[in-house]
Amino acid sequence: MAKLIWITGLAGSGKSTIGNIIYERFKALSPATVFLDGDRIRNIFGDDLGHDPDGRIKNARRIAGLCKFLVEQDINVICATMSLYSEIHEFNRNSHTEYFEIFLECSMDELRKRDQKGLYSMAMEGKAKNIVGVDLAYDKPEKADLVLENTAMSDIEGNVEKILKLVLP
Repeated sequence: MAKLIWITGLAGSGKSTIGNIIYERFKALSPATVFLDGDRIRNIFGDDLGHDPDGRIKNARRIAGLCKFLVEQDINVICATMSLYSEIHEFNRNSHTEYFEIFLECSMDELRKRDQKGLYSMAMEGKAKNIVGVDLAYDKPEKADLVLENTAMSDIEGNVEKILKLVLP
């Protein structure tokens, strides 16, 4: 039975970094494995949705639906996406027998330091709106299978090992 490993957290929390490592390790054990990244999914579908709450929830539904489709084809999915909506988490839990929700916690100070896209800086300067965690609220996962503190990126390997221990038999 295929698995969905859903890695979620705010922008800059390390989702893609950890997701890529999990993908490489998991794929070595099970070749029918794919890695989906929220930003890449937006680009693949033409980035036709905004970043306002309505656009974000529609994008989250798309990603969750794509994951469900792939898992039904017996393909393991490692998905790194921000989609911090309880509705999506519940959809995933109800749709998958092998669903693992990983929430990456990271302090806002650290997120601002990492700010590769300049999102937090622009939001703080009033130049950007609808930035999750700044002026747009999110539903912190209440039933995450694993909550990992990822402020200190020095323990990426330790966090990867915790995830693999959870999802592998």
